[in-house]
Amino acid sequence: MKGMNINLLRTYIRVVETQNLSRTADEFNISQPAVTKQIQALEDYYGVLLLERSGRRLRTTEAGETLYHCAREIIKAMDKTDKAMQEAAESHRGNISLGASTIPGQYILPALIKEFKEKHPHIAISMDIADSEKIFTRVSERDLDVGIVGAWLSSRKVDGFKLMDDQLMAVIPANHVLAKQKEVSIQNLLNEKWIFREKGSGTRKAIEELLAVKGVRKEDLHIYIEAGSTEAVLASVESGMGISIVSRWAVEGLHNRRGIKALPIRDGIKERSFYVIYPRQKTRRKSVNKMLDFLREVEERTGPNQ
Repeated sequence: MKGMNINLLRTYIRVVETQNLSRTADEFNISQPAVTKQIQALEDYYGVLLLERSGRRLRTTEAGETLYHCAREIIKAMDKTDKAMQEAAESHRGNISLGASTIPGQYILPALIKEFKEKHPHIAISMDIADSEKIFTRVSERDLDVGIVGAWLSSRKVDGFKLMDDQLMAVIPANHVLAKQKEVSIQNLLNEKWIFREKGSGTRKAIEELLAVKGVRKEDLHIYIEAGSTEAVLASVESGMGISIVSRWAVEGLHNRRGIKALPIRDGIKERSFYVIYPRQKTRRKSVNKMLDFLREVEERTGPNQ
């Protein structure tokens, strides 16, 4: 054998720890004869017996015990080297998978991603948009590196911080009798037909909390339709189906929609927050840390005086 194959040492370590060839074979998804052949290759390479039978189990010889401890140190050093080289490579190139709920995904993140890419042009970014609950789930399962959501859900698998505050606004058809007012109260809207976001939406959760302050349940309202996105909500309001409550970020784009009037809400909880979430883990890729650092900077500059 001209050189040492590192995989032989990985196999040997597991054989010693399991004391079982077939179990090691199952873990590495190879045949038991293949495991035996790898152990024999190590014994041939060093010219010593490494393992011997003790009943149904295998135990190490004195030489085998020495190799086991040395092999663990070698694997540890190799893994540390691989990680260091990966981080070195990612200082120039990397990738980030982002997830966002509807409002940040459509109205906030595009400009932020552009700003981040200007600083880190070699980092590739992919972004998926779904409701807040789905993004939370995917982050907790480490399917996404970073998420931006409009509702905080308690999870032991997720860490995060507040990105920025949002304000809820009432949207009504432009020809509605309330359109002439400068602001509205929740009481003004109770008897209207409502356009609601789908279950799992951060905006929907915020609206339900806003109504709860006034002692109003969703079941007390006339829900005309539930829509799967903020754009669908706005289109429904514009067509005259009813009224709704949306983020101020969606309202800022209403200059192209003359059929809608946006009004501040006079009473109740008017603000909510958007949150940056990420998997709870000890280490993460350098590219992901760069994105989190960038978003923390955004939070600092869009604080109370935004």
